[in-house]
Amino acid sequence: MGRAEVENPEENTLEPSFGLKLLSEFIGTFGLAYTVAMTAAGTPEKGLAPVAVPICAAAYLILMVYGIGSVSGCHINPGVSTAVFFWQAISGTNDRWHFEFVTYVIAQVLGGICGACLGAFLWIESTKHEAFVAYGIFPYREEKENEWIAMLTEMFALFFFTFGILRVCCDHDKPPMPIDGIVIGIALFTAIVGTAGVSGGGVNPAVATALRVANYLIADEYDLPDPQSGEGTFVLVYWIGPIIGGILAACVHYIIESSTSKVFVPYAFLHESQLNKKN
Repeated sequence: MGRAEVENPEENTLEPSFGLKLLSEFIGTFGLAYTVAMTAAGTPEKGLAPVAVPICAAAYLILMVYGIGSVSGCHINPGVSTAVFFWQAISGTNDRWHFEFVTYVIAQVLGGICGACLGAFLWIESTKHEAFVAYGIFPYREEKENEWIAMLTEMFALFFFTFGILRVCCDHDKPPMPIDGIVIGIALFTAIVGTAGVSGGGVNPAVATALRVANYLIADEYDLPDPQSGEGTFVLVYWIGPIIGGILAACVHYIIESSTSKVFVPYAFLHESQLNKKN
């Protein structure tokens, strides 16, 4: 590409291809799952990780919002994609929402599995652990823990998290602002902290799936105790709960927008030039 000068830098922005969006979602979720897997493996109790998982995950999300937000929207979470694409479906702002939703989720899950397995593999090969404890998600939670209560905590966490994202990114009265990424990162931090004690703080079906797959890898290397509950608890807590939460968030956002706006605004982290064109 040449270095011809552009009089208006805002005119130098091209719409990213859909393939680039999927690649961004893959890379973003890969890094998030890797960060969580590496941080959770070195627990503060063992003196190996100076910063807790919620802080690392929130900081990473802030980084990715600014890094790929203008490319793919930086979902990197099937729960977020559920809220965003369901909003687009009921608002009529994206005719391809069903195709994009499915492909986004596939890219996120694949990226997450690759990232978490890499993190677990590196910890195993580092010999930091003589005994490796499974990542603390269902079905590796304690037997006495209630999976239905855990599902509700994940549902409410994703509801408030995705509702906040929709209000930040799809409110017709609010243009994109430089602090949006920080606000979304803080929202993730509170969601993980609020659920960690009950559900393990999944708040992301792709990352939870990645950690579940990583637990299989760990089990092959270490003599882990048997899971304390059935595999169905995993699906209930980390997929059904978050999806319901995302759908509810989109519905509440729709009620607010339909009552306060003439034209619905699609979800996007927009470049200023794109914003001007759409307006």
